[in-house]
Amino acid sequence: MYGLEQLSILNMTNQFDLPTLPNAPLSERARMSDEQSLIKARYCRSILKVAAISTEQEARGLLESLATEQLTPNTSAPMAEAERTALAAIRDLTGFQRGRSVPQSSSEWMRAARAIQLWLNIHD
Repeated sequence: MYGLEQLSILNMTNQFDLPTLPNAPLSERARMSDEQSLIKARYCRSILKVAAISTEQEARGLLESLATEQLTPNTSAPMAEAERTALAAIRDLTGFQRGRSVPQSSSEWMRAARAIQLWLNIHD
């Protein structure tokens, strides 16, 4: 499908593969990490939306999977703060939901959704 030369070019231009750019300036690595964090924010928003229309058991499983997300390394300070806040809100929602139903309109659910939206807004 691709020749060796094309694969080499693809690898050099893969902006999400940080090890391929070890000598990139710090600002470039932060930009690439911010992009990875933004992908994670979109993922979290999607999972939260799916959890909202799922059964209690399914929602609990989805939220628990989000609660295991780790901070993206090497992000810019604003992105790191937004990500940290959103992941903490998701963990709080997951902990609050254990053993009981939490409606999408609850303050915990809304706090997590708002924190994810603020995380997404960092790049807008």
